[in-house]
Amino acid sequence: MKILARYIFKTFSVGLLMAVVLLLAIDVLFSLIKELNDVTAVYTLGDVFFYVLLTVPSKVYELFPVSVVVAVVVSLGALASGSELVVMLASGVSKLKLAFTVLMAVSLWLVLVVLMGEFVAPAGDQMAQQFRNEQISAGKATSASNAIWLRDDDVIFRTNQMKKNPGSQSYELIDVTVFELQDKKLVQVSEAKSAVFADRQWTLSDLKVSVFSDQGVSTKVVAHQQWASRIKPEILNISTTRPKYLSIRDINKFQQFNSSSGTLQSSYQIAQWSKMAFPLLVLTTALCGIMVLFGSVRSGGFGQRLVIGIMIGIVVYLLNKTLLNFGEVYHVNPFTVTVLPSLLLSTILLLKLSSKQS
Repeated sequence: MKILARYIFKTFSVGLLMAVVLLLAIDVLFSLIKELNDVTAVYTLGDVFFYVLLTVPSKVYELFPVSVVVAVVVSLGALASGSELVVMLASGVSKLKLAFTVLMAVSLWLVLVVLMGEFVAPAGDQMAQQFRNEQISAGKATSASNAIWLRDDDVIFRTNQMKKNPGSQSYELIDVTVFELQDKKLVQVSEAKSAVFADRQWTLSDLKVSVFSDQGVSTKVVAHQQWASRIKPEILNISTTRPKYLSIRDINKFQQFNSSSGTLQSSYQIAQWSKMAFPLLVLTTALCGIMVLFGSVRSGGFGQRLVIGIMIGIVVYLLNKTLLNFGEVYHVNPFTVTVLPSLLLSTILLLKLSSKQS
């Protein structure tokens, strides 16, 4: 059985590599076409390639369920078309045992992809987004629609742009506005041309401070002012990144930041649950490919198996994304749209495999 497991792992790994390269090439091509519309004198073609390169790990992670089902149908389908699968079954290896062997091969690669999705992909996406924003906004102010807004209890924070100073661990904000509330009423507005975060604190420069009271509005100008706040550059980076591209660690940090104001938004909750349910989704898509493997695909050629694998992967991918978006919009329980569908489908497929031992 160990020899058979190694042979299946080797065959599956070759198919997985081919599927990842194929799907990644298609996704990268569409990303490049999309970004080319924004090429300017400051956001050059080289910047576009660098931006897309930084997003490659997240693309590999997101497309991995599709890659797995394509690899199962194509590579192991080749074993079926060559009658090797028939020999395995005739030698006493049940379909259920063969399915678990394939799932073990998938799991070995899944561990690496999950680690990449937790540690590499989120950092790459944040770097890519920050790089793109800095390049596009070079020489001009960021539009109001791209401004960063964040609330911390009775403080509402806004900035047009954040960038990391090269060669140091300090961050600089451009056009900062701090709204301070008291009993849900605006009591002070501080407008600064810039703010620098260094030594765990913000230093606001060129401030115009407006204080609101029953007597009216008083205004004063301050050259520099220290500002103690829980809003750190790390929190700003997290808040400007789409929840689905965040790691579980980042989502937990953002949850701790929002602990005083209540629970996480539904988008962050669903992103967190989808990250935890990702291994189950991958194994379920692999089971879908295995079911096709024991069907009519054994009589087809490489092209037919490739088309069938891609179609199954795309259908599962779209259904998963539809459920996640539905749950985010209508505030459905995260377990219902992330874990439950994959759990039900995988249970049905395993029961069907166990009932067909012939």
